[in-house]
Amino acid sequence: MTKQRDYRAILGITQEETAFLLKTTKSQIALFELGLRLLPAVKMFKLVLMYNHVQKKLQEKATLPDDKAQNAKCIALLEHEFRNTEIEIYELNRELEKIQAKYQKSISAGELALYLETELPEDERPSKEFIAMLHYRAKSGIEKYGKAAQLQCELKLKAQQQLQELIKKELERFK
Repeated sequence: MTKQRDYRAILGITQEETAFLLKTTKSQIALFELGLRLLPAVKMFKLVLMYNHVQKKLQEKATLPDDKAQNAKCIALLEHEFRNTEIEIYELNRELEKIQAKYQKSISAGELALYLETELPEDERPSKEFIAMLHYRAKSGIEKYGKAAQLQCELKLKAQQQLQELIKKELERFK
């Protein structure tokens, strides 16, 4: 048996609206919902008729094929999201390439600083400040664009690729 409160929920109306439709008081509806009092037979019959009608219509809609307009909206949304993820993947690939290039540049600067410091004769070496600046730039670049930064970008890229695959599956489901 359906609970008294479920009648109103299925009908999608408030206690006041139920009382108005059944031509009764709100307190009588409240007592009915709490299970403390039954509605008069005529009013209960009216409520059951409305309930059955709405239930029947809801079940019919559930068995009908999906609405074409709603499907079209879903397809448009999914295609838009698919394009957005393609753009995001492209941008993340470029960002990853830039990070890797800057990391390689930092390593090269460190090697150059080491070469200038150890391999060149004393009279051909640049100033110690310049070499220290190269070391500092290399060290900070390696820290900033190192494996952690590359991994973070790769994870974002993989997440976008998985999202794109999910969107592709959803698109196939709607088409």
